[in-house]
Amino acid sequence: MRLLNRFRKFSGLVLLAMVLLFNRSSSAQFNYFDLPYGKNRASLSFENFDNIVIIETTLNDSIPLRLILDSGVEGIIITDMDVVGVLADRCIRNFRITAPGTIEVLEACITSPVKVKVKGLMPALSNLILLSQDYFSLENYIGTRVHGLIGMDKFRNMVVTTNYDRNLITFQRPEVYQLPARAEVIPLSINRGKPYMSARIELDNGKILDLWLMIDSGANHPLLLENEALGDYKPAKYIEAVIGKGLAGNMKGQFARAGWLMLGNFRLDNLITSFTDEYIPGSTDKTPYRHGTLGAGALSRFRVTFDYSRERMILTKGGKFRQPFEYNMSGITFRTIESVFNVFEISDIISGSPADEAGLNEGDILLAIDNKSTFTMNLGEINRLLSANEGSKVNLLISREGMRQLIRIRLRKLI
Repeated sequence: MRLLNRFRKFSGLVLLAMVLLFNRSSSAQFNYFDLPYGKNRASLSFENFDNIVIIETTLNDSIPLRLILDSGVEGIIITDMDVVGVLADRCIRNFRITAPGTIEVLEACITSPVKVKVKGLMPALSNLILLSQDYFSLENYIGTRVHGLIGMDKFRNMVVTTNYDRNLITFQRPEVYQLPARAEVIPLSINRGKPYMSARIELDNGKILDLWLMIDSGANHPLLLENEALGDYKPAKYIEAVIGKGLAGNMKGQFARAGWLMLGNFRLDNLITSFTDEYIPGSTDKTPYRHGTLGAGALSRFRVTFDYSRERMILTKGGKFRQPFEYNMSGITFRTIESVFNVFEISDIISGSPADEAGLNEGDILLAIDNKSTFTMNLGEINRLLSANEGSKVNLLISREGMRQLIRIRLRKLI
């Protein structure tokens, strides 16, 4: 990027034609994406799976990839083993990493630079991180084809706005970006490519606490708090459950409700909050120290703009701003088990939930909800059906050991 800036600063020593040629033909020499020369803005449609943003990219003009756009990771991480196999001969160094949900180290390698293209942008030449195993199992829990993750830091040269209502990302040059009306500007601290911010919360016991949060757009929880950062606080009413998926497996913890969360002057009420001891168990290296992470379950209530050049996030209210926060009222967590992503298996059941009381088991296959086949649904649609209309009865057609059963449950709020 320094070299590019030098070329832009030359006014009389280098011919304009040479500058144009450099920007058009050599942009892939840079580690970050940028807008094409002479263009101030570009837009990119994305697929939205329970507020997880998935964008399409291409490696070396030949390998199409679907990556989660994730402010909580740095660089580009490839989790799909087929793609890892194709790129394995480009590995230049093996290393080990720690990750959410495990005290063990995970094996990975870093590749030599690879050309990465995103539609509408100049390509980047970037190293990739290849995992030795598919620790994530991303596809099973999102319900669509995913090959890995790409950090928001790869777009740091631009102002990036995610519109969750329109499933559209807009890229702008920092010098032409204008603050929208009624926007809230939140200062950020960027550490190793990840954004951190301050917030304020009222816990369920009425205690008000100032928080230091990492912004994690690749996690669909609204808010996750790490117990060891909260001292002796425990929520008064909660449910024990699997609260998320880490690199090495399920993360257990509690779901509870907070009174409110302040993001600048915007207030989110009665939000679902996750509490865990397992985010990075046993880790003493938390730099910068944090209380937890702000996830896409909260971010999706806004139009979210990251401006890394000025270390700030800009929020404006989105169409879902006033929607209540709800949790799955059946007590079921599903995962897909086929590559076509329309076969749904029960992976977890909350003890004492309607699903538990009705006799549903882990491993049961969901075939239909209220006579509507699940083969035409995705995971997000199923979760939404089971997260609304408290008190309603729902008929679930399941397959258990090859035998079909119809089980009726009554939805109720668990927290």
